[in-house]
Amino acid sequence: MKKKTVAMLTAAAMLAAMLTGCGGQEPSVETAPAETAATEQAAPEQTAAPETTAQADTAEAPAETTRLKTVCDLTPHSEILNAAKDLLAAEGIEIDIVSTTWDASWNEMLVDGEVDFAYFMHVPAMESIEEEMGVTLYSAGAIHIEPYACFSNKVSSVDELPENAVIAVPNDASNEYRALKVLEDNGFLTLSDEMTSLNASTQMITEYLKPVEIVEMDQANIIPMGDDFDAYFVNVNRALEAGLDTTAYLMRESEDSEYANIITVTEEHKDDPAIAKMVEVLKSDEIKKFIEDNYNGAVIPAK
Repeated sequence: MKKKTVAMLTAAAMLAAMLTGCGGQEPSVETAPAETAATEQAAPEQTAAPETTAQADTAEAPAETTRLKTVCDLTPHSEILNAAKDLLAAEGIEIDIVSTTWDASWNEMLVDGEVDFAYFMHVPAMESIEEEMGVTLYSAGAIHIEPYACFSNKVSSVDELPENAVIAVPNDASNEYRALKVLEDNGFLTLSDEMTSLNASTQMITEYLKPVEIVEMDQANIIPMGDDFDAYFVNVNRALEAGLDTTAYLMRESEDSEYANIITVTEEHKDDPAIAKMVEVLKSDEIKKFIEDNYNGAVIPAK
């Protein structure tokens, strides 16, 4: 019995020794499930992170933008382009206005490709430039009309003009044509049937129906010298820039004038999809409303 008890004690001691010798493995056995669970929980996070980053990169990456350079008059042309800025940006188009102070170099900049389009002329002016420079230009679309008008710093109506009133008109053919046509429509004179927007001058007046004196001069000097005349003709955009009340005109073209301001391009850009999209935006209802709300009839959307 004693031997049996000793044997049992010996066996127990040996088992305890074995368990003690494997004691370093016990934590591994117990913690392995926890480590596995932690790994399993972390795995989805490691997988999701690259996807989230990729999505963020895609969302933040700027869309491809087409940059179009232009020369245009300050008012209303640059204002209309700036009003369309967000609409154009949504279409991936950015407008870079190179100059808003006109000089003869604008025509050369357009023809030489320094700008992608010009926004300051109407079709008769474009045709005049074509003839003068021996080039071919294209209208990509008509945007707005500035009815040509006659103003005065001395009287408030046509009926108040004195006999032999001195009236200034611009000396460039296309604008002088418009001024003389308004004078004809208001019964001041009769013009030759041979007068066009390319050859207009006082030499084309065949008869004066009312006694007036017509003075031809550079349009840039007309408003600064306005006090020297009884009345004068200028583009409405120049009147706006000078701060004149453009509703206080003596006479002007009708609203169906053929002299809509156009987007002018060369052969290189006549089929440019970015130009076509820009014209579509500029003729949109949003931009038409901007024109109607901001210029009190002095500038109207082209039909």
